[in-house]
Amino acid sequence: MEHMIPKLTHFAINTDDVDSTRAFYGSVFGWQFREYGPSGFVQILDETGETPMGAIQPRRQLLEDAPTLGFECTFGVDDVDVVRERVLEAGGTILMDKATIPTVGHLLAFKDPGGNPAMVMQYDSSAG
Repeated sequence: MEHMIPKLTHFAINTDDVDSTRAFYGSVFGWQFREYGPSGFVQILDETGETPMGAIQPRRQLLEDAPTLGFECTFGVDDVDVVRERVLEAGGTILMDKATIPTVGHLLAFKDPGGNPAMVMQYDSSAG
């Protein structure tokens, strides 16, 4: 029986600046967006430009002593080296340079201009 890799179905990116975060992810991943819900909320659309897969929203404080600092998700990409360059060009910071996980692929962690960490994985079962 084959093992199916879970698909990310929704996530929210909390930020102090929705517009700059939207511009960052549009530049790095080519994402499309549409306004929705309360003022300042933006849906992130899938590759069809129709189906929501996440949101960018004003930062909220869920914990009494700390603001919500984003999300932890990994996005599958074709080339982590290309994404690394796009992240830097768009104003992000590299948190962890490309690391190889044997038989899984190559992982890179970055921080967007809103302070949110994220990861990209170039899946490669022959990685060693």
